[in-house]
Parts: sequence; C-alpha cells; structure tokens
Amino acid sequence: MDIAQIIVLIAILIIAAVLYRMRRQRHTVAREAYGQALADAVADGVLSEGEVEELSRIQQKGALSELDVRSAGLAIYRDALEDVASDARFTPEEDATLHRLQQQLGLSDADLAGDLMQLARLRMLARVELGHFTEVRSPIQLVPDEVCYWAVQSTLAERLAVRSSRQELQGATFNIADTEPFAVPGDCDELRPAEDILPSDLGVLVVTSRRTVFQGARRTVSVPHARLESVTMYDDGVRIDELKPPARRYLLTDDPELTAAILIQAARQRRHQIRAGATGRS
Repeated sequence: MDIAQIIVLIAILIIAAVLYRMRRQRHTVAREAYGQALADAVADGVLSEGEVEELSRIQQKGALSELDVRSAGLAIYRDALEDVASDARFTPEEDATLHRLQQQLGLSDADLAGDLMQLARLRMLARVELGHFTEVRSPIQLVPDEVCYWAVQSTLAERLAVRSSRQELQGATFNIADTEPFAVPGDCDELRPAEDILPSDLGVLVVTSRRTVFQGARRTVSVPHARLESVTMYDDGVRIDELKPPARRYLLTDDPELTAAILIQAARQRRHQIRAGATGRS
C-alpha cells in the first residue's frame, strides 16, 4: 500500500468517525426530545390521543427504537418513584399515581423488576404508618403475648466525651408522646464518620410489640416502649432516648428509615394500649 492509498484510507476513517459521531449526537438529541415530550404528556396524569400521536411522530422522526422509548419511560417512572420516596412516606394516592404512570408509560412488571424491592419497602412504610405490622420470626426469646415486628443486623455504638468534636449531629427526632407522622424533613448526618461515635458491639436489633432489644455478642440492651422518650433517625442509624433513668443509645443499621418508622409506631401503639388499659381499670 502506497502513501496515497494510506492517505485515502485515513480520510475515509476520519469521515466515518465524524459521521458516526454526528449520528450518535442526533440520536441523543432525539432521545432527549422524546423523553421531555413524554414527561410533559404524562405530567397532568392524562395521556391524550393527540399526545400519543405526537410522541409517535417524534419517535419516527428520530428513528428511536422500542428500547429507546422504554428507557425514556423507565427514567420518568424512576424519577417519580424517587420523588415519592424522598420523605420516607408513601400515601395511597402516591401508590395509585405510580400505578397509573406505569400504565401510561407502557411499562411491564418485568421492566420494573429492579424497582420492586423499593416499592415493597415503601408499601411496608405505608402499612406501618397505619399501625399494620408484619409479624416476623424473632431471634430472641419473647414473653407471652409479645410479637416481633422487625429484626435487623445492627451495631451498638457509644458516644465518647471528646471535646473537640462534641457537636450535635443533625438528625430527625420524633417524640413518642406526639402524633406527628413519620417523615424525613431533610438530610441527616451519618454516625460512622463522627470521631466520637465508637462502635462497641455487633448484634441484632429487634423491635417487638412491647420493647426494643439489642442483642449483641457482649451485651444485651432492652428498652420497654413505655420508657422510650424519642427516636432520632440519622443517615446510617438511629438514637433511642429513654426516660427514668435517662439513657441514650446509638444503633447503626443498614435501613434506618424503616427501623425508625417501625420503632416509633410500635412504641406509640404500646403507649396507647397501656393508657387504654389504665382507663379501663379506673
């Protein structure tokens, strides 16, 4: 191959690369335009016949495949799912909205296979808020009429009196005596990076109808719900504050939102039972 042929080959490769890049850019622009049009179409909860025709026109003009269309719909659905999950609450209206959105976007259950666990978790949070708990097998011995609601691996931690770092960690605090619904108002700090939070024991955290128990390799901590003053949720754990005698426990866990929600509702329900029993005796 002479120099002229090499130059021609290089020119052909350059032109091919430029054409490929232009084609990719046009495809990216077409996908973004379709995604925006689809988001606008379903924003009001109704997908009209005219909107369907316009979406079909954009798809054909941009030479978008069914995979492109499904990916755009899945992105919109996941954005909506992230929005409703942001405050750790899941109302029946939000559940109905997600179901309607799935139908409008033409997504099958198989398309949403990667989101089913999060959906199940959100629905569990909604049931807990209504006081409907799922009974699970308890890893600890229960007393008569005690039911286990939650069991999760956990690490008990102590907060040391380190003056240089003794700043208050930002968390969402819920008083058991109040009735405000469980919701996360904003970002919460992590416990693990704090130099004055020292993990001391690995074990299991159990929430029952009567108490919260940490059973570790070295120690067991049992807090009756009647003595629980408040629960503070952090990004990677919870803090439980006891009354009489006052005590504060830090517990690291992989799902602090669900742990806190179950713990708070179980404690409030137990308080209500105790008050109802006292009223009945009087």
